[in-house]
Amino acid sequence: MIFVTTSRKPAPELRTFGKDLAFTLEGHYYPRGKAGLSEILDPDGLVILVSKQGRKFMFEVYLEGGVVAAVSFSSFSVASRRGDLVRGLRTGNQTIYESLGRYLDVLKTEGASSTLEFDGPQRRHYILRLSQ
Repeated sequence: MIFVTTSRKPAPELRTFGKDLAFTLEGHYYPRGKAGLSEILDPDGLVILVSKQGRKFMFEVYLEGGVVAAVSFSSFSVASRRGDLVRGLRTGNQTIYESLGRYLDVLKTEGASSTLEFDGPQRRHYILRLSQ
């Protein structure tokens, strides 16, 4: 089971991002509220923490209480999806593919090595610009 949560007081767009990430990974969004991170870490499943630190966004993948993968991105945009819904994450970045692919549904694509993409509900399509 995959749980996605955010920082304690996320901006509305970050909360929507977290919900849509849970949707594409066929997981569950867990509103963190006042709960500490240790209270929501699932010993039997993955927890993804979505946060914003300064000008950078990040999501960290936790397994058995520790960070096993992390992705930092400078920004993201939301466009209207064309075509059919595709579940999971897509990237042309080999490092991101190998890092996340051990734990999440990630498809390696040709080109676009500086982005990570996924489809959300209501025809939303996310494009994350990876940090250098």
